[in-house]
Amino acid sequence: MEICALSMLQDTRLTPVSHEGLDRPLHSTTPYADVSFGKQSDLRDWFRLILHRKWLIISVVVIVTSTTVLFAYSQPSIYEASATVQIDPKETTYMEDTKGNIFPTFNNEDYQNTQIKLLSNPQLMRRVILKLDLEHNQSFLKGYERSDPISRVRSLFTRRQTASQRRRDIEARVENDVSQLTPVRTSELEPYVAMLIANLKIDPQEKTSLVRVSFTHSDPIIAMQVVDELTKIFIDTSTEYESRGSQAAREIVARQIAELQAKIQLEENERLNFLKSHNLPLEKGQGRNITEERLAMLSSQLLTAEDERKRLEASYEAAKNAKDPLTIPEVRSSEEMIEMRKRIHQLQEQRASLMQTYTAEWPAVKKLDSEMQQLQQNIDKTQQEVIVSLKAKLDAAIGREAKLREAYYKEQGAANNQSQEGVSLASLNQQIETNRQMYNMLFQRQTQMSINAVDKSNHMAVVTPPVIPAQPVGPARFSKVFISFLASLFAGVGLAILINQFDNTLKSADAVSSYVYLPTLAMIPSRDNQGAWLKHRLPHTKKRREVNALALTKDARSPTAEAYQHLRASLLFSSAGRVPRTVLVTSGKPFEGKTTTAINTAVTFAQAGADVLLVDCDLRHPQVHAHFGLPNREGLTTYLSGQQNIQSLFRSLDEYPRLRILTAGPMPSNPMDFLGSNEMRDLLSTLSKQFAHVIVDSPPASSFADASVLSTQVDGVIIVANSKTTSRALVRRVKDRLQELGANVYGVVLNRADLKSDDYYGGYYAQYYSADSGGKVAGNGEAA
Repeated sequence: MEICALSMLQDTRLTPVSHEGLDRPLHSTTPYADVSFGKQSDLRDWFRLILHRKWLIISVVVIVTSTTVLFAYSQPSIYEASATVQIDPKETTYMEDTKGNIFPTFNNEDYQNTQIKLLSNPQLMRRVILKLDLEHNQSFLKGYERSDPISRVRSLFTRRQTASQRRRDIEARVENDVSQLTPVRTSELEPYVAMLIANLKIDPQEKTSLVRVSFTHSDPIIAMQVVDELTKIFIDTSTEYESRGSQAAREIVARQIAELQAKIQLEENERLNFLKSHNLPLEKGQGRNITEERLAMLSSQLLTAEDERKRLEASYEAAKNAKDPLTIPEVRSSEEMIEMRKRIHQLQEQRASLMQTYTAEWPAVKKLDSEMQQLQQNIDKTQQEVIVSLKAKLDAAIGREAKLREAYYKEQGAANNQSQEGVSLASLNQQIETNRQMYNMLFQRQTQMSINAVDKSNHMAVVTPPVIPAQPVGPARFSKVFISFLASLFAGVGLAILINQFDNTLKSADAVSSYVYLPTLAMIPSRDNQGAWLKHRLPHTKKRREVNALALTKDARSPTAEAYQHLRASLLFSSAGRVPRTVLVTSGKPFEGKTTTAINTAVTFAQAGADVLLVDCDLRHPQVHAHFGLPNREGLTTYLSGQQNIQSLFRSLDEYPRLRILTAGPMPSNPMDFLGSNEMRDLLSTLSKQFAHVIVDSPPASSFADASVLSTQVDGVIIVANSKTTSRALVRRVKDRLQELGANVYGVVLNRADLKSDDYYGGYYAQYYSADSGGKVAGNGEAA
């Protein structure tokens, strides 16, 4: 037993430390169903997630890609016919304005851009449609049957015409100009115009006067015919338009030139009369406008007078409020004042010298005082004279400023009147200048038009005529399928991640460590693959339930038996320095597999040679007796009621000689009174001394308080969680509630676990048990 326990201790999953590394934080989110998508995420977690959801991803990829393949290869092939048209720019002429600036009168770039736009003009498309009779051409309409619902609907209501009727209609339409079409007829052609424009491509060749015109269609002949007719009609229409409009343009320009000449002459006479009537200078230049020069001079003199007045005003105020005359600049600069201040200073020194020997009544001291007083009076008198002088200067400056301001305002009025007249004059000059520029431009244009009338060379021609395309250019089936494949792959992975993010169950030992902060004591395989193992190991005449608790550990080499051996080893080393003797098994909610876990834990300890007692404390829904096929007429409640001795209530099986079973007994109406009694506490204490291990089965901890009461009476608690249905929050809430009561929670038993998704267990059982299970790994699962 000790060797087995030591070997099981090698499994790193007996501790809460993740197998991904000791430096991983305890509270980080971890793999598989709980993949963390942060910087610390392990690539192995991603691969496990993708492998786990592989059928979902494959289904999305197959459905989307197959649909795209069917759609892409159901579309007809597309052919492209093209022609190259040369659009030479017209000859550029230049003109000179009144300031000597030379600029072009015609923009060649604008001309070429205009012609390129005209190539896709709807009016041009209508001419092509009428010329080729595309609205009755079944080959043309066939290419849009699937993509253009308008043509399909229209084909149902279009009146069928005979060949002769269509021929006469075509001749009549070609002879008539499309500009004469009625609005109703124009609206009838709009769907076909939209078809042409949608598949027409105009591509100017960079740094050349060449333009490539291409058209795509499912019929190569139709594509060639459209390009050929389009380029021909475009060149004919442009030539006809330019020839027809040139004569009218020359007549209009000549008439405009004559009108401008007369208008400019009239405006020149009006300008001259305006200058004379308002006494304005006839010519511009220095000295021509006396009013403006006089206003500028008065403005300068007024600003100087204002500065002078402000300076004198500041000096006067400073002198009037000065306590020390020397702070006044005019006083400080006076030599007489400086001499008097020096004399007062000398007298003060003499008086101070005398005062060391004599008193203030000494004649010499009095004489010095009298002389200093006279000097101070002179200084005060000088200060007053300076203030009076500054006041006189200030008054004079104010008077001079007032006169200048009056003269300035008077001259400003005259200047304003002249300015208003100048505005009117400027407007008249601007109008004359504008008419002159327009006259020059029209004259240059007339000259250019005369030259162009002589030069009848064509500016446009088809350089490369269209041919019937031999190879299709589309649709891009492979690229669509490839893009669809990538998009569906990413969508499938994204859907798997989304589903995974909403999965809040405990799928692995790392999830238990990360979310519940408890070690995983064992991972019990699910019944999905365990059934294949048991099918080969159990006799077909079994009368009990299809897979009961004892059947899971019947074969010591089965994955479930190994898992419970793992649980036994985990419990032996769960407490440092001592082996747990009383262990409570509970869960968060019913049908988690807690009873099965309690039974097989007790059986595993008994198989290892230890004396074990299994106590059924689930007084609300006891199930232990049913798994062993024992009656439940007497049991724990019988002893707690004081009706029988405890030793007589123990049950045993020949198959497990070291295992004793204490069933629940008759269900009481108040289970809490029984389980929380002193008798129950004393009973557990007594049983722990009699047996090496006492395994206690209890009701779910989140539903009833029975497990909470029992958790304080045992050495430790095991929480059983179903990896497929139990939420993380529920297990954590059960753990927190038990720990708040002072219970010692050993860890979590992860029931119905998927061992194939686990690095350790999946590889372990694949290596050791694949041969016995027909090449299939006995997988995860447990009875309810």
